[in-house]
Amino acid sequence: MTFGNPWMLLGALGALIPLLVHLFDRRRPRPHPFGPLAFVMRSQKRTASRLKLKRLLLYALRTLILLAIPIALARPELTRDAAAAQVVKGPAATAIILDASLSMRWSDGTPLFERARDEARDALKDLLPEEPATVLVCTQSPAAPPPPGFDRGRLRSLVDEAKATHGTADLSRCLDMAARALEENPMPAKRLVLVSDMTAAAFRLEAPPPTVKGPTGAPVKPEVVLRDAAEGHEVLNNRAIVDLKVEPALQAGPRTFQFTFTVRNFSAEPVKDLEAAVRVGESTLAKGFVDIPPGGTTQKTLTVRFPQGGTVLGQVTLAPDALVEDDRRSFVLPVPRALKALVVNGSPHATRYRDEAFFVDAALTAPGSPVEVATRDAEVGLREDFSAYDLVLLLNVPAPSADEAQKLAAFVENGGGLFISMGDRVNPDAYNQRLGPVLPRPLRLVRTSAERDDPDADTKSARLAQVSVEHVLFSPFTGQAEEGLVGARFYKYMLLEADSPGAAGASQVLATYEDGAPAVAVARKGKGRVALLTSTVDRDWSDFSIRTSFLPLMQRFAAYLTGSLDEREEVRVRVGESATLRPEGAQKVSSVRAPDGTEVTVKEQPEGALVAGPVTEPGVYSVLGADGKVQPDLSFAAVLDPSESDLGRVPTDTLTAYFGEETVKASTGDADKPTVPLWTWLILAACLAFFFEGTLLRK
Repeated sequence: MTFGNPWMLLGALGALIPLLVHLFDRRRPRPHPFGPLAFVMRSQKRTASRLKLKRLLLYALRTLILLAIPIALARPELTRDAAAAQVVKGPAATAIILDASLSMRWSDGTPLFERARDEARDALKDLLPEEPATVLVCTQSPAAPPPPGFDRGRLRSLVDEAKATHGTADLSRCLDMAARALEENPMPAKRLVLVSDMTAAAFRLEAPPPTVKGPTGAPVKPEVVLRDAAEGHEVLNNRAIVDLKVEPALQAGPRTFQFTFTVRNFSAEPVKDLEAAVRVGESTLAKGFVDIPPGGTTQKTLTVRFPQGGTVLGQVTLAPDALVEDDRRSFVLPVPRALKALVVNGSPHATRYRDEAFFVDAALTAPGSPVEVATRDAEVGLREDFSAYDLVLLLNVPAPSADEAQKLAAFVENGGGLFISMGDRVNPDAYNQRLGPVLPRPLRLVRTSAERDDPDADTKSARLAQVSVEHVLFSPFTGQAEEGLVGARFYKYMLLEADSPGAAGASQVLATYEDGAPAVAVARKGKGRVALLTSTVDRDWSDFSIRTSFLPLMQRFAAYLTGSLDEREEVRVRVGESATLRPEGAQKVSSVRAPDGTEVTVKEQPEGALVAGPVTEPGVYSVLGADGKVQPDLSFAAVLDPSESDLGRVPTDTLTAYFGEETVKASTGDADKPTVPLWTWLILAACLAFFFEGTLLRK
């Protein structure tokens, strides 16, 4: 038993007063001569017995009153809710660390974080008046706590206003930060009160436990109180989506994607027929069921075909469990829109494989391609209405007339895409004169590196030497995929002049031959883009058209020149990180909004990129343009850190051994919490004794 005010026990000496009065007030019987009446003697004996019992009861009640009052004022307690709040060391400066990580959102009806806040409030309540305290809410980026103080109202407000986050929490780091704050208080005794669900992911047990500077300056271990917000739960069962991969399903048709999400079971019980779905808004696009073994992982693939192109904002979901936040994962998917392409064939041929447009047409109409192709010869194609198309391809086409060239220039200026390939029908001077305003660079002359029928053509022919794989057009061609590019042989190619000083819009060379001559040059012209391939797209000047890289590259040319390839560069970021946005062209960003509608901090970088964040919750973040409207192509999805889904708990014995024998474990069970203090019952007993004493005196 402990006492809050032990010096008040001196008042218990007053209990001797009724004993002294009882001893000194004893009356001795006096002999009185009286007649020998038997009934008088018997009556006297009965009266003496009643008086003796009454005096004993009065003595007991008065003694109880004089004992109960001073003991109650001493505030005795048999047990305390936090044993460390009253320790043999005396008062201690205390830091309360409140875990606010994602795992604290786990709920069996009452979220763990609500229990943790109650525990933190109780820890404040249990402090002695002379014990200073501080509170640290442990998040992914915790703020340093203030020095310990006595403003209990402010500390309670910190606890009341705290919210569980969607990020991770490093409790080892938070304990160290709290220990540093305690060092600012001169009180020799120090105490750390940790309120958490004690999940293993939150601790770094390989690091040394927290210490504070002792009176001599040497590091000493503070007292540690563990308040388990998940007490009563040996295991926190959970299942979660830990990964999501979205890939085009070309075999199933254009605008079809397969969603492969990895599901993990963080419990010892198997999961049967768990529903998994792909949703956009309130619509369910695909649904299936998965079985997961105990502690195991499984994958589920669902195929979805979107009716039209554009940026799709949605999420994949599982049937909800106790931690619903990791049962869904958002995505931002750029679905290619249908592209209309006009292929102008400058060199038709009766034999299909010798036709100039044969390989290009096969590439653009391959399964999964979003391009709708219309092929015309040069005479008819150049008279078409270009505004009905997104892309025009000039394949070995003679120089157009002045009117046709003007139509092409206007088409590009208004946002159209133009692809130009060379051949024996391309006259450099005529092209420069008619199409100079839209060419990335002026044409010069044809260079022959080898004749096709030369026995040494394979060794003499030119090859690609440098390819800008960092550019979006060539980004997939790395590793083994690069062989399809660098292995191609070019027997002839057009040389280009340097950029014209007065030309509008600088060109960019994305690939060169071994001699440094440009192979692919691109440029922006007004709102549109132009790409120039300095060789042919048939087999006359090269064998590039039969290489494995030709088909995907032509499709990427079509997507890049129409701007839809830019939409494929999805930005994905984890909660707690920042997202880098790269607006294209005239795009302007006015603000970025989180899924709950709050505005996210945006910082502009020197190179023009924007850094938004750090993001604090999962979901789709909307990017608003200068006009205040959402720009879907810049929107991005934030996902959870999978480590927080693992709710495996650290055994109490392990934590006790880690912190040392000084660790004091606090009980959080309601059965161990006395609802009414012991000293309150003592005061009530004194009041009842006083009442009964008065009743006896009146009789």
